[in-house]
Amino acid sequence: MSKRTIALAAGIAVLAGSALAPAAEAVTPPGVSITVAGRITADVPADAVGVNTPFWNSNFARRDTPQLIREAGITTLSFNAGAPSDLYHFDHGGWLSPDPYGPYNGQGGFAYQDDKPQFTFDQFAQTAQAAGAGMLVHVNYGTGPTDTREHPGTDDDQKPGDPQEAAAWVRYANVTHHYHVRDWVIGEEAYLNGWNKPSGPTAPGGQAREPDAHPDKSPQAYARNSIEYAKAMKAVDPGIRIGVELFPYDPAKVDESRPDRFGKQWDEAMLGTPGLADAIDFVDVHWYHARYAGAKTEALLLADAAATAPAMATVRSALDRASGPGHRIDIVAGETNLNNEGDPRQRTAAGALYLLDSNLSLLENGVSQVDWWALYNGPEGGKDWGDLGLLSSGTCPAHWSGLQPCEPPVGTPFAPYQTMKLLTTALKGGGSTLAVSSGSPTLSAHAIRRTDGTLAVVVVNKDPQHAQQFHLDLPGPYRVQRTLAWHQGDTAPTLHRGPAPTSLTPYSAAVILLTPRR
Repeated sequence: MSKRTIALAAGIAVLAGSALAPAAEAVTPPGVSITVAGRITADVPADAVGVNTPFWNSNFARRDTPQLIREAGITTLSFNAGAPSDLYHFDHGGWLSPDPYGPYNGQGGFAYQDDKPQFTFDQFAQTAQAAGAGMLVHVNYGTGPTDTREHPGTDDDQKPGDPQEAAAWVRYANVTHHYHVRDWVIGEEAYLNGWNKPSGPTAPGGQAREPDAHPDKSPQAYARNSIEYAKAMKAVDPGIRIGVELFPYDPAKVDESRPDRFGKQWDEAMLGTPGLADAIDFVDVHWYHARYAGAKTEALLLADAAATAPAMATVRSALDRASGPGHRIDIVAGETNLNNEGDPRQRTAAGALYLLDSNLSLLENGVSQVDWWALYNGPEGGKDWGDLGLLSSGTCPAHWSGLQPCEPPVGTPFAPYQTMKLLTTALKGGGSTLAVSSGSPTLSAHAIRRTDGTLAVVVVNKDPQHAQQFHLDLPGPYRVQRTLAWHQGDTAPTLHRGPAPTSLTPYSAAVILLTPRR
């Protein structure tokens, strides 16, 4: 037993009121050794955990939403509806331009264009304030305020997004209404506007095109236009932060046969545009790596966090090259989930553990904020529908036959909502992530030294069939404060006081909170 393990055992024994054998007679405990080093890997702000709130799901406007957000510990709300964000205009309660690519542009034809948004920007901001959460807002880059159904844009009369409309939104939010929106992103997944296939039916990777009425859809044009957006918006409120859309890719999979090559092309061209790096404060990456890596089994899904470090290191290197030493550009994972379309695993124990493990991996590797998709989403797919939301929308699948199950009542938490509580407990108040090693590929571990001095150790058992024993090797003497644990099938995490756990049941996780012994 190492000295650090002995120190932890001593702290546990004091709390448990049991005797501790002399160190010379101590026996190395069984199971996996989880070693927490004192080396800091990243700094994590207090508002690092967010969630997307698409305006096409009306459940966000429910009266219990602020309380549900608070209970989950979520500290940031993202005003992001996916592709319809580039059709959205904030004034007059919110309205949508027609899609420049037509009403059947990809999945669902973005049918939202014929509907009004289901809640207003004011309702969004007031809910965020009631929940004590900060805000991130995607402004419309794709279509301008004169692009209406009565006077739609055409190939000969294109009506792209307008920087002055974005500036007016900043004025409305922060000057007129004092909503204090800090973070603003220009557009939404602009790299999917079809720039690489101007005459083809789809964007890179075979997806629907992102609505974009600009005549020049290249990454260089997006960068130049973003500079103008940033100037106009910061002229209204110099204290805001501006973000642009970066295409995250796996550096190990960049070849001519894979969509990852488009990410490399977009990022290099955009970041290489003169003036962009000085104009922006962060980049927005959407992390759905497990989907694009083809992680079809639960085992592959839960092993996918290993791809985070090289991908984020590539992003960090590209940003540092573009900005130079005098200006640090942050990384925000503005959307993340195990899939970007219906997936039945999202509401299962595997999906819950993925949320915890993947988000912590992102934060350990330099991402300053993770925004889960989404608070409310709704069912997608057939009998094996998958809802990407943390909470049930209480509806039936789109092609419901009467034989397929509908969702539980609206507002019912899915399993990932419960592990979101573990995530926000570990990160409460912000702090620094520490280097951690584990002796098992299916027992992952993370550590956060919170700003209040608390050490939070997160242990995740990704084995669906076997319990795993472990012991902690810590960078100094600590006393166990409490443990928050979640097991497959639990409807809420459970709080334990006294000794730290030494094993985890199959598909479970725990946050062990410790305080330094003085």
